[in-house]
Amino acid sequence: MNRQNVLILVRDLMFRSKIDAAAENIGVDAFYGSDLGKARELCETLKPGVIIVDLSDANFPSLEVAQTAREAAPAAILTGFASHVELKMLAAARDAGFSKVLSRSEFTAQLPALLAAARR
Repeated sequence: MNRQNVLILVRDLMFRSKIDAAAENIGVDAFYGSDLGKARELCETLKPGVIIVDLSDANFPSLEVAQTAREAAPAAILTGFASHVELKMLAAARDAGFSKVLSRSEFTAQLPALLAAARR
């Protein structure tokens, strides 16, 4: 089976290690972008099946990320996560067109399924 690409816009090392372990277990390749410019470049070259975004990181504003993803990788499932108390941030991501918007705990619990979606 071919390995599929997942673009990860997460700089938090704790979440990166969780994502790396889950991606390896599932058989998808995780690529990381550190800012919006790198995210665009990776979207264009990788055409990822899934894009995961830490909405709490100011380097990844939801509206700009959604626009970048829709232009460069329109078929990607765009998933964002943030703290459950960041209601405005979560709502802004929904309004921007994210496919899924989750709290951090939901993201952690659903991580294997979110990554597996890249293989479909």
